[in-house]
Amino acid sequence: MTLKEIEYLLAIAQHASISKAARALYVAQPSLTHAIQTVEKEVGFRIFERGRSGVTVTERGEELLSDIRTVYERMAVVQSKYVERQPERLEFSVSVQHFSPAREAIPAFLAGIEEPFYNVKFLEGQITDVIADVAAGRSEIGFLHFPDEKEPVILKELRNEKLEFYGIMRSAPCLLLSREHPLAESAEPLSPQDMAPYPLVSYDYEIYGVPLLQADRRIVVSDSLTMLNLLVHTKACAVGVVFLGNHLLAENGVVTRSLRGVKPLRFGWIKKADTLLQPLAKRYLRMLNPE
Repeated sequence: MTLKEIEYLLAIAQHASISKAARALYVAQPSLTHAIQTVEKEVGFRIFERGRSGVTVTERGEELLSDIRTVYERMAVVQSKYVERQPERLEFSVSVQHFSPAREAIPAFLAGIEEPFYNVKFLEGQITDVIADVAAGRSEIGFLHFPDEKEPVILKELRNEKLEFYGIMRSAPCLLLSREHPLAESAEPLSPQDMAPYPLVSYDYEIYGVPLLQADRRIVVSDSLTMLNLLVHTKACAVGVVFLGNHLLAENGVVTRSLRGVKPLRFGWIKKADTLLQPLAKRYLRMLNPE
């Protein structure tokens, strides 16, 4: 399998079409078809399924493409550094859950990068998104938090995806709400009964089948800006995890209060098994786990 064939396969998967990939690469379609046939014969299984609407990647094809994408990206770095004589560009990609403690370290991490050339990517989503990003190679590392009772289920899924989990800490969830909220003045930990009169805004209704907090009125959102807007301008509150400070929340008039009756969450990070972390990933992890 040559690097040119790898480039062709990745382009076909990206465009879900041989003809579109050919136009993007400025090559003839037969060249791509030949590359597919050559590699499929070499590996002994089908990488793509052809249909009237284009091509789709098979299950085994997804695994292959994930592996060769990493090889291709690293070879592109080598090509740029040693052959094209371009400055080395550091790469780093990370996926985090909504309300992840790992988000708090992002500004300080970026401020500490002194290298003149780098590509840094931060992705945010649900726990399933983080696992999928790391398994597919879209992110080098990912951060998860989940209830203790769901640890066996999640660790089993990680093993199935050939991912490794490294625990950092256990952290008690807290309540996030506007500083103008009626509960903001409470000096004692708040209970679910205290929150009952107010809407609860959240990203996920539950984490792997375990609701963090029950509520009669629930607002589900998919992005941080909407979440922040609701907390600032309504009497809604949210359950989150705060670590390394809460500067962004405080600057927008959001405060945190302790909760009782809510179990702590396990916090840690994942990566592909048997892979070596790049320098920026190691630097980021040291900020979150100095020991």
